[in-house]
Amino acid sequence: MQAVASAVDDRLRAVGQRLVDRHPRWESALLRARDGYARATVRLRWLANRLRYAAPPAPYRLVNVDPAAIERVGPVASPKFKHAGAVVGGDWDRGGDPFAEMDVFRAYERHFEQGVPWQATAFYDRVVGQIEAGSPQWGCRTRREFDARCDQLDELYERIDEDGYRTQEELHAGAASDPIEGNGRSRRALKTERFKHEIAVHVGRDGDLLFADGRNRLSIAKLLDLDAVPVRVLRRHRRWQAVRDAWVRGDPVPAAHRDHPDLAGLERGDR
Repeated sequence: MQAVASAVDDRLRAVGQRLVDRHPRWESALLRARDGYARATVRLRWLANRLRYAAPPAPYRLVNVDPAAIERVGPVASPKFKHAGAVVGGDWDRGGDPFAEMDVFRAYERHFEQGVPWQATAFYDRVVGQIEAGSPQWGCRTRREFDARCDQLDELYERIDEDGYRTQEELHAGAASDPIEGNGRSRRALKTERFKHEIAVHVGRDGDLLFADGRNRLSIAKLLDLDAVPVRVLRRHRRWQAVRDAWVRGDPVPAAHRDHPDLAGLERGDR
């Protein structure tokens, strides 16, 4: 059933993009419609989780984590509303490449720490190659557009370095803007669009934080050696959810998990 829903959503996204390409003035209406659909989907999962779990996952909750603790890459989460608040068993949390080996993170290291131009990185070559093969990347359809995107990454790094890390909600509430947020404040007015630009993680069975989305911001947070950044938890392993439930019921929880950021803020039950 989930696979069918995913296929239908992908088809609707493709149709919507073609409509926007032909009639740009429809973009705002289509964004609002998709935002409503996404929020309804997440809301239904939230209601179901409240019946199943003692500590139902809050799909829009942000938790503060040490960027250094996010070491491995989990399943790609796109679009994120399909994963928000999901509790999934199986072996999806096993394995996963190290985040430090992603070509985008290596490009950040070379560019910001060694002064290497973006154009001299393997990351740049890969993305431009995909664009020139007819596959738009990061909203870019040409090399020139991707060069402009790289300039935005420079600006994002400088903003975080100078002003500190800010959530999309904080940016939305103030006058500051996000260099890579897309279509500006019109998108940030929609809740699901704002949350698309937060760092997102999954939590594995043993509490491991697995990267899910937001590679630009996480790369910057790691390079700047920030102590903590707010992240959104999307998918949780069923065995980790059992730990959360035990925590709020007041049942015994392994000592190694008691300071886990995903338990922070959850009211501990008394036995």
